[in-house]
Amino acid sequence: MSNDHDSLIDPLTHFNSIHPLRVRYNEADMQGIVFNANYLVYADIGVTEYFRKLAEAAQGPDASATSFLSSFGGDCWVRHAEVDFRGPAHADDLLSVAARITRFGRTSFATLIHIYRGETLLSIIKLTQVWFDSASEKVAPVAPGFIAAVEAFEAVKPKR
Repeated sequence: MSNDHDSLIDPLTHFNSIHPLRVRYNEADMQGIVFNANYLVYADIGVTEYFRKLAEAAQGPDASATSFLSSFGGDCWVRHAEVDFRGPAHADDLLSVAARITRFGRTSFATLIHIYRGETLLSIIKLTQVWFDSASEKVAPVAPGFIAAVEAFEAVKPKR
C-alpha cells in the first residue's frame, strides 16, 4: 500500500542539484536524532544551492543566486511547506539534499526536495514558492526568463 507522498518520489537522476550536508551536533536532540524543524533548514540550504547552480548554468561560474534572481526583477518566498518524514537523520550523518522545480503556476512554483542518507530517503519536502516584484514587494507573475532558465537547467521539464 502506498501513501499519497509516494507520487512525490523522484529518482536522483531527476535532480541536477544535489548538495552534501553534514549534520552538526547542535541539530540533534539528546538521543542524537535530528530535530524535526531542522529538515526545513536543510530544505532552505538545498534551495539556495539549487539557485546557485541554476545561476552558474545560466550566467557562468561567477554568477550569484541573488544577482541571478534580481536580474529578472523579482525574487521568491515560501508560501506553503509540507514535510513527509520517512526516517531519522542522526548527529554527524552525511546527507544529500536534492532539489528541483517541478511545476510553474502563474505567480508561483513548486519545489521538491529529497533528503537522503546514502541510499535511504529520509524526508520529502514540497515547497510552494511565490514570485514577487522586487520594487513593490507584491506578488507578480513568474518572470518568463526565470522559467526559461529553469526549463533549460532541469533534467525533467517542470509542468505548467
